[in-house]
Amino acid sequence: MKRFRDAVLAGVLGAVGAGLLTSLWQSEVHAQADCVPDNVGGCLGWGIPVLLIGPYAAVAAIWATLRALAVDRPLLSALFGALATASGTLLYEAGHPRWVPPPVWLAVLLGAVGFAVGTAIGGGRTRLLQAVLAGVLAVPLAAFPFLRQETRSDVREDGFARLGLPLLVPQVEGYQVVFARAELRDPMLAVTVMKGDRRISISVLPLPADFAPPQRCGPTVAEVSVRDIVTAPTRTNGPCQRVEPEHWVRVENDQRVHLLRRDGAFVQVSRGDDVPDVDVEAAAATLTLVSPRRLAELSVR
Repeated sequence: MKRFRDAVLAGVLGAVGAGLLTSLWQSEVHAQADCVPDNVGGCLGWGIPVLLIGPYAAVAAIWATLRALAVDRPLLSALFGALATASGTLLYEAGHPRWVPPPVWLAVLLGAVGFAVGTAIGGGRTRLLQAVLAGVLAVPLAAFPFLRQETRSDVREDGFARLGLPLLVPQVEGYQVVFARAELRDPMLAVTVMKGDRRISISVLPLPADFAPPQRCGPTVAEVSVRDIVTAPTRTNGPCQRVEPEHWVRVENDQRVHLLRRDGAFVQVSRGDDVPDVDVEAAAATLTLVSPRRLAELSVR
């Protein structure tokens, strides 16, 4: 009967702590979303440091309360409870590509069950059983990075599949995909491949209605790369020149930018500093259509 009472007490404490921390987390997320900073760090409030130390403080407070209430092995009970609650929370977070606060009711449930189970385990007398159960509870912690990566891959795959544009990746020796993003609101695919410090960027957009090379050759690199940020105007040295069917070149900021029409889309291939022209030409010539799944796998490596 005492062990049941201890588990109930710990469950109540865990539920209160988890509920308070999650409520604070949700409030901080909303505050950050609504904040318009006047300077660097202008949106940083007291909530962030509290959230960083809050879980440790909550476990310490629960341990002290369990000790004051004469619960058996209060330190082990608090630690096992924290481990069980953290494991349950990470299983929830693994289903999201980014950190998001769980619903308060779910946090309360995880805290209650976690600390009740933790107290039942911590108050036991069999060390071997405790060690085995600790290993079981730690499995979600070890599996979390792999589960999160799989979730991110699934989310990216869904975005690529819904984009409605050809998913093109260059096949240039030594270069690997380091970034791929699908912008659904204003449809665009952005892919970056790198070899050491050398960077080649590929942008795929819906074909502009007025696309008529060699006089009207589509948007410039500056117009495509960061649409929502004001940038310095790009110097466009005359119209584009035809390289081969459906392939043109335009000089922007003293660099050759390759423009292509592929599967009804407008494709732009540009380079960073110190990238040989031959590499950019190879990238434009070897653009390969890949599946949403394959591009998602490449973009999370």
